[in-house]
Amino acid sequence: MMKKVLITGGLGHIGSKLIQEYAKREDIKEICILDNLSTQRYCSLFNLPENKRYTFIEGDIFNEKELEQAIQGADIVIHLAAITDAPSTISNSKETFRINLEGTKKVIQAAVKAKVKKFLFPSTTSVYGEAEGLVDENYDDYKPSSPYAESKLAAEKEVQNAWNEYGLNTNVLRLGTIYGTSIGMRFHTAVNKFIYLACMKKPLTVWENALDQKRPYLGLNDCIRAFDFIEINGEPGEVYNILTTNYTVRDIINTIKEFIPGVSVQLTKSPILNQKSYQVSNQKIINKGLVFKDNLSEEMGETIYLFKSIEND
Repeated sequence: MMKKVLITGGLGHIGSKLIQEYAKREDIKEICILDNLSTQRYCSLFNLPENKRYTFIEGDIFNEKELEQAIQGADIVIHLAAITDAPSTISNSKETFRINLEGTKKVIQAAVKAKVKKFLFPSTTSVYGEAEGLVDENYDDYKPSSPYAESKLAAEKEVQNAWNEYGLNTNVLRLGTIYGTSIGMRFHTAVNKFIYLACMKKPLTVWENALDQKRPYLGLNDCIRAFDFIEINGEPGEVYNILTTNYTVRDIINTIKEFIPGVSVQLTKSPILNQKSYQVSNQKIINKGLVFKDNLSEEMGETIYLFKSIEND
């Protein structure tokens, strides 16, 4: 069966890669993108492969008419539309919950009405917050440290309830911090922010106690593979941790030094971003057969190469 895929927020870091990669799938006939262009990433629409039908709707998930137009006939919905810059949500909690929670409810309702066959919801491993040891999907002592993480955790429950109450085949993907290049990429997450600073010959500012704290990270290609895999193999209503591996801040810095040996690191006594340490297990999805392949050095090197012409000496 040839499928129509709707990707909300499809022009962002993940979405702009996803719409390119999904064009390679023989079972997809149409890719519909619903995005309000709030981040002005028109470039994500450039040079899309010509072997698929693309539909772009400049619209909002809160606009019932635009959402219904986008979701009509869709077999798969990947709901990426969200506020994702975690630090900025601390002073913007109300709007974060409006978009990330109430907006998700709107898309779920439309998906139920349109009889969508699969609904994939990207959440975040930051819902765990500061945790001892290695946590998996059975861990429930959540300590989300930002309105972003709080809103995603609340939205997860709505997504799972949609399976229990309406029979909408849903899966939650708790994604690690993304790294890797795409045409719509942003530089507010840890790896990409450090890369940008290093390429601009600016110091990397790190909380002095954070160098050896571990966090879950996810290569962008592994992320796309996970959406593909869980679409077919995900058990309805289930939650899956999706991460390539857990790295320390020191691992990230040392990898940058492979390409920029003279990068400067400044230690500070005050936390700059969320520096809480936790490790996440991806064994549940590995047991189902997903293989994570991304290499931190290769992916970071590709991003650093994009800045090769900048000389700020």
